[in-house]
Amino acid sequence: MYKDLISYKLAENISEDHLLKIASDVLENWMNKQPGFIKWEIHREGDGDYTDIVYWESDDAARKAEADMVNIPNAGDWFACYEEGSISSKHLYHVATFN
Repeated sequence: MYKDLISYKLAENISEDHLLKIASDVLENWMNKQPGFIKWEIHREGDGDYTDIVYWESDDAARKAEADMVNIPNAGDWFACYEEGSISSKHLYHVATFN
């Protein structure tokens, strides 16, 4: 399994409710149609910033989806949710799980 971690701040005047509505639209109209997509979680950090965790079957599936981002319907609405310059990302490969 492969995970993308994306951290960001919301743009000024963007509420969490608005972010979740737009994310739901992106999920329904684009993300769920991407081969290898498993799930997308949005987390609010203690300082008010956000981190998304997007789960993929493989890094290849994630890269193909990234290349297809130009086809996201109403992408401008989604990108407008983020404070310019605040987005950072990490890519994680599953190594082990301990219970």
